[in-house]
Amino acid sequence: MKRQIPHGPEDLKCPLHKQTMAMVCHACPWWQYVRGKHPQSEEEIDRWDCSIAFLPMLLIENSQRQMQTAKAVNTVAAEMQKTDQQSAATISTLITLLNRAIDAPRQLGNGHAAPIMIAQD
Repeated sequence: MKRQIPHGPEDLKCPLHKQTMAMVCHACPWWQYVRGKHPQSEEEIDRWDCSIAFLPMLLIENSQRQMQTAKAVNTVAAEMQKTDQQSAATISTLITLLNRAIDAPRQLGNGHAAPIMIAQD
């Protein structure tokens, strides 16, 4: 079943073909169907029109999506920075505790220091 492509308006002239839109649009590959919401007015769009006529609206939509993406990336970057700072603080604390454990002499139950055994190959 072939898709029904409507003719363009009779009162407008195509700037590319220099004929009325009703004569040429239905055969033009740029004559497209768009359905959705207008990015500025939230008005429902459900119409056939020239792709060139849709460009400003689609560029606005694209810009809005890019701004949303940038905001999400900034949020993730801030969370990663916070996590990195927390990880660095935890690692620093662990290193300090490990150094203290290595430096402190081991005490036996009788108060004497235990000898440190070094493994030899």
